Amino acid sequence: MAEKRYFWLKLQQDFFGRKEIKMLRRIAGGDTYTVIYLKMLLKSLQTDGKLYYEGISNDFVEEIALDIDEDYENVSVTVNYLRSKGLLIDSGVDEVELTSVKSLVGSESSGAERKRRQRERERTLIETKRDNVTGQSRLGHVELEKEIDIEKEQEVETPAMPTDLSVRQQIMQTVGENGFSDVLSPHQLELLVDYVEGDGLSVDVIAKAIAYASDKNIRKFNYIKAILEAKVKQGIKTLADWKVSEGKHQQKQVNDQVPDWMRELNDELEGN
Repeated sequence: MAEKRYFWLKLQQDFFGRKEIKMLRRIAGGDTYTVIYLKMLLKSLQTDGKLYYEGISNDFVEEIALDIDEDYENVSVTVNYLRSKGLLIDSGVDEVELTSVKSLVGSESSGAERKRRQRERERTLIETKRDNVTGQSRLGHVELEKEIDIEKEQEVETPAMPTDLSVRQQIMQTVGENGFSDVLSPHQLELLVDYVEGDGLSVDVIAKAIAYASDKNIRKFNYIKAILEAKVKQGIKTLADWKVSEGKHQQKQVNDQVPDWMRELNDELEGN
């Protein structure tokens, strides 16, 4: 049985403050048109922003009106307005694309939802333990902090993405799960896709970079980009490569802490 997947629409904080939406709402009947636009966005979530004309009705507008249970004339006004503002474009034969969907969509599988809820419960338990640490020994406090750090490390380790999704869908899923949907623009999402299709990075590497930025609470595309640029220069393309690189870095730090006299003595012993 296929795993159920949940999709949601995450409106940007300034959605109703955008000029296109303000102008739409000021048209007579504008609030109705805005609701129609939102319904169209919701309808296109699972198809990456695309709406298709299946030939069931006389034309595309009539079919959409039927699908979202809205009046034909109102849908027609809305579609024409969206086209005039570049919010809706023709992307192929019998299909259109709502251009803002890619930056607004969030998605997760039912399994991911269960894991997320489990992490939330575990986090609540840890926070409760931390609140009760007053009066306990310093050792107990240190152990608690270790437990919190372990949980953070586990959250950064992003599981492999499902292979039945396209590269773009997998990245969009990670973006949504880590709360970056309202941060990254459609152009920036395409740049992340280019790291896979152009530079040969695995989607899991992109996902780990996004999760790492989320864990650090640095909600900036340039931070994610800097991580990925560094991996490209280092020749890191998979999570396995990343782990090997981290191991080498840790070993170098250990070696740098060894005094020169001890290294010289070790060299002499090995020579003998």
